[in-house]
Amino acid sequence: MQSARLALRVPLMTACTFDDFYRAHHADAVRWAVALVGSLAVAEELAHDSLEAVRPRLTSLDNPAAYLRRVVVNRARSWHRWHVRERRRVLRVTAGQPTSYTQPTSEVLDALASLPYRQRAAVTLRFWADWTDEQIADALGCAPASVRVLVHRGIAALRADLKETVE
Repeated sequence: MQSARLALRVPLMTACTFDDFYRAHHADAVRWAVALVGSLAVAEELAHDSLEAVRPRLTSLDNPAAYLRRVVVNRARSWHRWHVRERRRVLRVTAGQPTSYTQPTSEVLDALASLPYRQRAAVTLRFWADWTDEQIADALGCAPASVRVLVHRGIAALRADLKETVE
């Protein structure tokens, strides 16, 4: 009975044929993954990872192609679960935040983005986060007097920039 069962088995593949297996099945794995996740970029990554998961077991599998199909399906399912959790996290984090800004707010944010980093940080921390000069100085690694200079110069640059956009 045991020998009859062995005679029906597909010949075992050797480890050196993995490159051939990869070339022969990569396009199919990508096609299946695209159908499952809807994104070519994600599908290519899932297909590659799935093929790599087959590599260590290739010589011991009776039907490596069937195993590859199962791995692709399982990885696509895991990707969907991760993707749903990630969307929920993003929704929780962004709940209550505006999805777009008014024109004046956008102009201020653009002007703020044009400031040098230390001025932008000082102005933002002072007026948005309501930090003291000492707290800002500690965060930026400078003296409180330097913070006052940074805020003064940042506000002057914002006024000039915003005045240009109004005119």
